[in-house]
Amino acid sequence: MVNVLQIGEVGTELSKLVNEVRDLHTQVVIEAEGKPVVAMVRYDYLANLLEALEDAIDSNLLKKAVASNDRFFSFEDVIDAHNKAHYTEVVVEDFTKI
Repeated sequence: MVNVLQIGEVGTELSKLVNEVRDLHTQVVIEAEGKPVVAMVRYDYLANLLEALEDAIDSNLLKKAVASNDRFFSFEDVIDAHNKAHYTEVVVEDFTKI
């Protein structure tokens, strides 16, 4: 449920609004001159929403990177390059122990 209030109504209702948002999981939109300017939501709702947005952005960036890359490296190729660069003898099986 979303409650819409004018900015002048908020001062006397703030504690009640915070309790409603926290306890009843409501959302509050505060308007000034008939236009929304502030929203109140539970913090965990906001944190989850931001995390989901970041995941979506990361996923989109990954899709773009994959689409623009014409060469991929296998895990074995990466290990081989690492071994050559660092004069080591790492093998795939070393990573299956984790």
